[in-house]
Amino acid sequence: MKHLVLAIVCAACLSGTAWAQPASSTDGVAALLGRLEQVVRGGDAERYADLLSGVADRERAMTFARSTISPAITRVVVRERDRAELAGNLPGDGYQLLLEVFIETGVRARLTTWRLDVRRRGRNSEEWGIAYQELISTLQGLYRLALNPRRQMVFKDLVVTAEDLRLTVAEGSLFVADVDGGATAFVVLGHGEMSFAPGQTTERGQVRLFSGAETLQSGFEAFFFRINPGDLGAHARTKEIVQRPVDPRDFKRADEIFRQELGKSFGLDLGEMSSDTWSLLPGSGDFLAEIRTRRFDTLTYTRSSNEIEDISLYDRRNRRNIAVYSSQDHLRSFTRFYDEDDKVDYRVHSYDIDVSFAPARRWIEGRARLDIEIQGKGSNTITLRLADSLSVRSVTSGDYGRLLCVRVHNQNSVVVNLPATLVKGTRTTLTVMYSGTLQPQSIDHEALTLTPQMPQFPESEQSEIPLEESFLYSNRSYWYPQATTASYANATMRIVVPEPYSCAASGDPVSTEKLVPSPQNPGSSRAFSFIVSQPARYLSFIVASLAIARHEKVALAPLVEAARALRSPGVYYDDLDLSVRTNPRLRARGPDMARSAGQILRFYTSLVGDCPYPTLTAVAVERRLPGGHSPAYLSVISLPTATGPIRWADDPASFPDFPEFFLAHEIAHQWWGQAIGWKNYHEQWLSEGISQYFAALYAEKARGRGVFDSIIRRMHRWGVGESNQGPVFLGYRIGHIKGESRTFRAVVYNKSAMVLHMLRRLLGDQVFFGGLRRFYDTWRFRKAGSEDLRQAMEQESGMNLERFFERWIYGDGLPEVTFTSRVEDSPAGPVAVLHFEQTGEVYDVPVTVTLDYTDRPAADLIVKLTDKTLETRVPLAGKLRKIDINRDEAALLK
Repeated sequence: MKHLVLAIVCAACLSGTAWAQPASSTDGVAALLGRLEQVVRGGDAERYADLLSGVADRERAMTFARSTISPAITRVVVRERDRAELAGNLPGDGYQLLLEVFIETGVRARLTTWRLDVRRRGRNSEEWGIAYQELISTLQGLYRLALNPRRQMVFKDLVVTAEDLRLTVAEGSLFVADVDGGATAFVVLGHGEMSFAPGQTTERGQVRLFSGAETLQSGFEAFFFRINPGDLGAHARTKEIVQRPVDPRDFKRADEIFRQELGKSFGLDLGEMSSDTWSLLPGSGDFLAEIRTRRFDTLTYTRSSNEIEDISLYDRRNRRNIAVYSSQDHLRSFTRFYDEDDKVDYRVHSYDIDVSFAPARRWIEGRARLDIEIQGKGSNTITLRLADSLSVRSVTSGDYGRLLCVRVHNQNSVVVNLPATLVKGTRTTLTVMYSGTLQPQSIDHEALTLTPQMPQFPESEQSEIPLEESFLYSNRSYWYPQATTASYANATMRIVVPEPYSCAASGDPVSTEKLVPSPQNPGSSRAFSFIVSQPARYLSFIVASLAIARHEKVALAPLVEAARALRSPGVYYDDLDLSVRTNPRLRARGPDMARSAGQILRFYTSLVGDCPYPTLTAVAVERRLPGGHSPAYLSVISLPTATGPIRWADDPASFPDFPEFFLAHEIAHQWWGQAIGWKNYHEQWLSEGISQYFAALYAEKARGRGVFDSIIRRMHRWGVGESNQGPVFLGYRIGHIKGESRTFRAVVYNKSAMVLHMLRRLLGDQVFFGGLRRFYDTWRFRKAGSEDLRQAMEQESGMNLERFFERWIYGDGLPEVTFTSRVEDSPAGPVAVLHFEQTGEVYDVPVTVTLDYTDRPAADLIVKLTDKTLETRVPLAGKLRKIDINRDEAALLK
């Protein structure tokens, strides 16, 4: 999900166990650092010479001091972060130190990282000196912003604009916060009007759902905005503005707004280095406004040039996105079909992860080694995803040694400083030591679960038997340091858990080892090892008390041999190692689940001509409601307890006559969502929609045509009912404004499955499944988009499907069809004349026409509507009772 508020909170990463702890304040090194702090604060660079040891290069040292120390410095904080023995010295006689040095110069500051080599000035001496110094990294351009209490301006006809945003105030007051280059923060007081009118049709639709109109308008009493000082003329203009004596009441109100809004964007909290709030300047072209509207409370507009979708409008009260899209400028560089990897600084080739997990405390102790390659023009920092609650003890590089990092709180991120700018193609490794408490994730993205009724389970009806414990860590928990976008990589994992718990994870299980108790693991425990031989988008594991219900080889060779000959070189499999595990109370349901899983795997392999991974572990765990989650190599199915009430609202994911639905849907993700990922969040339907449709196809095979038709009717009802909430292409944002997850499932799961069903009926089975296989073969273990699927289907069919995808995937409308019929005589006998007219936009839609006879069974035929009007003649086989269209509800239309 896009981060709309650019709040950055940093703290230094703590030292790892391989390094000695920083010394106490009474030792000689601490005394040296105290004198260093005094010298820098004093602003006399020449005094730095007094700190040097006899072996120091004095010329180099003084060059460093004169570039760092100046008389303008007003405050200095020096903190030792790491210490290691200095090579070439006796133990205890020399150290290599990593320091964080915070230097204030008035309202400006910089945070720097220094390396110092320090040595005793003599054998057994308590005096220490600096032998070597190096500036590792610098974060400059920090400002302690404050409104100017001596400057108030009054204006007439102020207009502040950004792309698609207009704020107008007839008259009012303006207060500013200045930096060296001009004003960067503003508070405007006065009765005004806000207008937000996105240029994109889809975003206008979302604004309509939020505000009731495609242009969001509201009055306001005040707003705060941030810009780069050089951009003021591009965003603000007024007919008249003059300075007046400051009204204390106006300033008090403006200052309250300023203090409340400043820390929400571009702000740093430096912890022990400074108790003040420090801000970065917005980059050129960046813009942020916090508008205190009368109708909607505070709305946040941002233009952030480092995001591909750089414009957003955010509802702060409800914490929901209203609009997120690319500016006109970014659309010239990134189309709506952009790949989220287009702006990444690096890619991860492989992970090597070793973690211990303590279920009682939800405690993770981990080491992760990442093999990375620099992308783009180069980078001097690496940003890793890691849960906020996990502390980083150390980051080291195989090529560059110990690295310093800063924590980006509330964004699950760690920024690692590199010693230099690494150019494109540079390979290196990062090893991260980390630990902390982390709650297991619930079933969410790339997963399916029902929505319970409200109120959920009255106390009198709830089961008194607690659920059997299970702990899932997957794509939304950030349990290991990983790339900022989910990208394909190989991996090895070793996961240690206490007995009697067991573990299943992404990858081929390779060993289970009983460990000898140790100080780190005093109780009985086991280590489970896995290898991700075929690349996965992200890594997952689940810990629970698990019983093996079944373990078998699923033969696939007869299903893949014909397709194999047509494929490009790669690793393919003739069989799959299937393991089914369950919570102990679910063990009786394991054999049926195993039989179904084997049948599903064989069926899907027959459709695609391949099974992407050599193993699958299907795990059944207890939950109050059914659901599922399916990372690579692993499918987790949640089953309701037999002792509790199983109730849920009418839900797009509920198919009562198809109990295998969740298992069938989740297993389909091994192909759709895992073997083929999506290029950006808009493309999630390629995972969910195809998996939903494959589950329906399996229902037809396992349960018969009647069950399949029933599923199609339910999908039709939800697809038609919720289609106006936004297009399939909107992804997770469907239903987001209203907080209605059922709407998301109705459109991204069911409507998109119906679109695939209509495409199949339009192209025919042979072409449709051939196109799916072509799509899969082309994009196996890569990220794909809607246009890639369209291209595969066009190549297979020879048809132009641009309008089909434009209407059904990128649009949120439905075809409006008027149908009339009459019976005429012809030389060959009576015919039915069928007349269709699309009264709105023209869609490509196949419609079932049902001819009801009085003397024989009804007959169905598919009519493919591809023009505004169509008239066709159908010979009649008997005495006609009536003619219906879309009785099977296999087409989405009005």
